[in-house]
Amino acid sequence: MEFRTPVKLAKAPLVLTPESRVVMLGSCFAEAVGEHMRELLPEENVALNPFGVLYNPESVRMALELLLFDSFFFPNEYIFQGQDGLWHSWLHSTHFSSEKREECVRRTRLERDRAAQILREADLLCVTFGTNRAFEHRERGFVVGNCHKELPQTFVERRLGVAEIVASWEGILQELARINPKIRVLFTVSPYRYAGYGLHESQLAKAVLLLAVDELCERVTIADYFPAYEIILDELRDYRFFAPDMLHPSAQASDYVWETFAAWTFTSDLHRHERETKKKLKAARHRSNVEKKKKN
Repeated sequence: MEFRTPVKLAKAPLVLTPESRVVMLGSCFAEAVGEHMRELLPEENVALNPFGVLYNPESVRMALELLLFDSFFFPNEYIFQGQDGLWHSWLHSTHFSSEKREECVRRTRLERDRAAQILREADLLCVTFGTNRAFEHRERGFVVGNCHKELPQTFVERRLGVAEIVASWEGILQELARINPKIRVLFTVSPYRYAGYGLHESQLAKAVLLLAVDELCERVTIADYFPAYEIILDELRDYRFFAPDMLHPSAQASDYVWETFAAWTFTSDLHRHERETKKKLKAARHRSNVEKKKKN
């Protein structure tokens, strides 16, 4: 007797090896799964959210565009001093903020250049959309990646539609395919619920993202979809797979999605490499714990 509804996966559009190069962009769910990838592959082969966590499709698209094309306006055009006295970037998370402007510029530029190099030779770009809600800067006219707790009147909040997302992404994906013909783009939608807008609004936002991704996968040959959203909400379908806030997937749920993804895409060599890596990490953590006990 089956007590769950397993998500059936089509044949994987790519295979990953110990030499594969991967770029991860998007919401905190990409961050959770991406940490596994960063532990497994060589450091120089993985770029995990080089702009920090981004939630809406337009901010992620701007990040991808800046990875593909160096811009005269980046990063200086987007650096500003906030109300808190720190220097921030409108395109980045607070991870890149600094007390000094020069340091903020250095951090953003360093991560951008590193990720851009990996992307041009990458086997996989994984993109996770979180919400279709976006905040557009009133004066600058672009969607920000993070509001950095600036005054609400600084922004216009709006909902991105399916057609707008598809039109925004189709061209950049075609350009990516031209620059890196071997790359595959794997879209996912974050299962995190945006309860602040109400659960119905959250579901509508996810529906927009799912429809937009489906359309992009139909139109662009390098684009595919991995059903992380459905695995969490339909296959696991239980609050024990969520964090205490009942909104974020738990670590156990994220691990399950990772294991499903690995079984779907990994070669036998990469599976073997993962087992060996886990043994080494476990041994290293054990040694660290022993040393801490000795000091105490």
